[in-house]
Amino acid sequence: IDASLSTLVAMENAAAPRKYADKEAFVTGHDGTTPLEIFLLCLAVPIGLRLHSKLTSCVRSCVSHTNKRYYWIEIAIEFATLILPNLLLQTSLLPYIIGPSALHVCMSILSYILPHHHKQSHPNKVNNNNNIINRPPFLTVHRATIYIQTAIAILAVDFPIFPRRYCKTEVGGYGWMDLGAASFIIIAGWSSSSSSTASNNMSTMKSMRKALIKCAPLLLLGIIRLITIKGVEYQEHVSEYGVHWNFFFTLCCVEGSMVAWKHIKGRFVSLTLPWDGMLACLLMMVYQLYLSIGGGQDFIENGPRQCSSDDSNWLSLCSAFVANREGILGIIGYLSLRLLSESMARYCIWPKVDASTITELRQWRLLIASVAFWAAHFFLTSVLGVSNSRRSTNVPFILWCMAQNTSVLCLIHFAMTSMGEPVQAAPRLFMSTNRFGLQIFFVSNILTGLANLLVDTIHSSNEKAMLVLSVYLMAVCALSQLLDKLFDKKRAADKKVD
Repeated sequence: IDASLSTLVAMENAAAPRKYADKEAFVTGHDGTTPLEIFLLCLAVPIGLRLHSKLTSCVRSCVSHTNKRYYWIEIAIEFATLILPNLLLQTSLLPYIIGPSALHVCMSILSYILPHHHKQSHPNKVNNNNNIINRPPFLTVHRATIYIQTAIAILAVDFPIFPRRYCKTEVGGYGWMDLGAASFIIIAGWSSSSSSTASNNMSTMKSMRKALIKCAPLLLLGIIRLITIKGVEYQEHVSEYGVHWNFFFTLCCVEGSMVAWKHIKGRFVSLTLPWDGMLACLLMMVYQLYLSIGGGQDFIENGPRQCSSDDSNWLSLCSAFVANREGILGIIGYLSLRLLSESMARYCIWPKVDASTITELRQWRLLIASVAFWAAHFFLTSVLGVSNSRRSTNVPFILWCMAQNTSVLCLIHFAMTSMGEPVQAAPRLFMSTNRFGLQIFFVSNILTGLANLLVDTIHSSNEKAMLVLSVYLMAVCALSQLLDKLFDKKRAADKKVD
């Protein structure tokens, strides 16, 4: 598929030499928006969950879950209340601040007007799709939300209907797409098995094997992406990760570092202290001192892409570093983010308390953590004057990403635990998206490439853009359900054989 896409893109670039420059200019040079507007974009799912619950309860009172129509009605409700609002919020169809606020108010009013029919959930709503650490439904919803919002953004950004203030920021500021990579790191930390357990004892050989299993696929994907992008001269942000670096290389380094750290911690460090959080704070402090006092921020933003001593050979260590300084130095920030998210998860998501009190305790701890992260972020930006920078992955950026994701998780948890009856599982589309997140993200990238080849995105009207994005989003959701059905059939067949 990558080879076919590369050939098609190369032919297109040869036929239209100006298209590369036009698209590059279309996605560069942006300063972002405000934290408030980005926060409003994230409220679609917490508010939509209540409306989804009311509508599905009404359907259950009228249609039996054994009826074939029930499945399609349920999918349609989920798409209309949870998926489609996320698409609308990432378009210019809704005016600045007022549009998202009005949409949320309308959804809230409708959810309170509709009657709630208290009826026991049908067997299909039992959450048997979560992983071995028994992931709670609210965490499943949050993970799936990140995948869905990212899938929308990676294609929508190529259309004029996507507000340019939502694009990734060049130097500083707050961009909607700035959250994507950081959110993947955070949900990995929250969902990590070591977040919910205290045991990290593992032999050296097992640690090395685990590191290889985690890092090898990411390294391979990073190399494939590098060869494909450079081979077809596809437009890219050099200010994002550098000339040759990409997020798969960052993930590879973060995962490898985490395996090594857990091995050291399990063998040589006492587990009675929050070592993950302590190491994260130490890394953030040293890194921010380098950025603010040591000239690191200026070097990242304005430094050369080649060393003066070796202008022709980028393979030298010096030239390779300066050419990819954003990605290489960003490892420190993303590793701090991963450590911080795991430490927070043990306190807020996986507290070791009685089952009767865990819901209320989670809610309060998530709320406290959200307030703490926001307070720390605004103290650094407003009082100390340290600007938020995705490009350098500095401490304000880390704290903003933690605050944003923790606040949304807190609201999702509240929405799913305050509906009058226990929520046994996430909605169907969210469960399947969470279950096959990596596969869906990979296919979304392929579909995004195909859409760019078949459609002149940067000159498309709003109507055409909405049509393409809606069809694309329905295809992604259909794929998640297809994979879910195929996996369940395979598992059922395996059980019969056993």
